Amino acid sequence: MSLISRLWLAALALVAASSAAAPSHCDPSLAPSTNHPFGYAERGDRCEGVYIRAVGGTTLALLSFTVAFNAVDPDSGQPLVIEWPAPPGTRDVQLRALSMQRRLFYRMDTSIRAGSTLYRWPTEVLAAVKLKRADIGFLGWTRLALGGAEQDVLLPLAASRGKPGAATGPYTFVIRPGAELGELFLTVTRLAADGSSLGALQPTRELGYGYYPAENAIEVTIDAPVERGVYAVHLGARLRGGGASTLQFLFHSPGH
Repeated sequence: MSLISRLWLAALALVAASSAAAPSHCDPSLAPSTNHPFGYAERGDRCEGVYIRAVGGTTLALLSFTVAFNAVDPDSGQPLVIEWPAPPGTRDVQLRALSMQRRLFYRMDTSIRAGSTLYRWPTEVLAAVKLKRADIGFLGWTRLALGGAEQDVLLPLAASRGKPGAATGPYTFVIRPGAELGELFLTVTRLAADGSSLGALQPTRELGYGYYPAENAIEVTIDAPVERGVYAVHLGARLRGGGASTLQFLFHSPGH
């Protein structure tokens, strides 16, 4: 074998090794759609597309957690700017966008290095699957030490087409029940560094929406906490057909 051939093979091996070492943004638990032109797959700095929904699911699923969500126009060709307040710690931030349409199973996943508080999301795939503002949920989280262990903690996201800027106002989260509910009960608690409760920011209250059909998105608004720190949201659901279900998640608030 000639020297040039050996150098060429060595270069190919280095490229292959580099590609193999690059972490995937794709969730291995999702099966990409094989009959859709935009199946869930790696697309540069993110994994995005349509997937096949697995049978079954949780009774209460969290779809979105935002502080601001302005108009979205995927057909404009302009990226969507997603921002979040700088969290404590040194872990990367995970971003996820997902379809809230009942029959379209779509997701975008990416990871942003610690220290950054902004992501410019290209919207060509979003335009191709014809998702609009009301169809999209956003989640962003990082890992924080709490009570001697690292836990996933959500960050309030702001999404817009315009220039980045600090977003203020109440937090909005969206859940979807897998079964019809009789009622939902909400509690918000502030947590200490050791994970213990510092008291209820919002004592348990009944949402009182009246009608909670299965698989329909339910939007809930809570006041943004004044004090910086980690908070726990606890949702208790009374099922229409009998029984109960719960959902708890943590979020970090930068304070005012």
